[in-house]
Amino acid sequence: MKKMLIVLLLLPTLILGACSNGIDVSMNDLPVTKLSGSFSIDVNDLTQIVGDADYVFVAEITDEVETLYKDPVTIETKNGSKEVSDPYTKYSIMVVDNIKGKLKGNKKFDILKAGGISQDQESIVLYEDDELLQVGKYYIIAAYAQPDGSLLVSGPNSSSVLTETSKSKIVSSKEYKEYKEAFKNEFKSDRKRFKSSQEI
Repeated sequence: MKKMLIVLLLLPTLILGACSNGIDVSMNDLPVTKLSGSFSIDVNDLTQIVGDADYVFVAEITDEVETLYKDPVTIETKNGSKEVSDPYTKYSIMVVDNIKGKLKGNKKFDILKAGGISQDQESIVLYEDDELLQVGKYYIIAAYAQPDGSLLVSGPNSSSVLTETSKSKIVSSKEYKEYKEAFKNEFKSDRKRFKSSQEI
């Protein structure tokens, strides 16, 4: 079965024509459908990731709230037409430290992550070099403010899991220092930006 997915995200600088490349990887007993995308930044360059994002912060993932499905398209399968939508996983988070931008700390709020369990519950859909967030873990997250003030995390290397769990150890970690350095040297992209409703 050949399946094409068109992913439309609210990221003006990212060109997100996405398609299934047929690579399945085991993850939580479900195969993973990897999406490939074309991006307007080098997603392997931290200065570009930080520069393109509106907010970069350390957060604890406190809950996985739900999966939302957007941008439905109709595809043809060997069994006939089928509607598929792009999954977005909603997480509740608590910001521990801000690297770029000023989001509220000590208050849980939701963010949306591109990817998640497919609508038919048969696979997990993710970009290449990306992973779903795990409850109870800490991450450095690069997020995009949406027109409605919500935050979207999307694409390869948009989140980096941390092994430390205390703020003092996190800010001393190699990963944190790399993001701080990238922020000092950020390659800021020229695009329309929005403000998070969770900004201080």
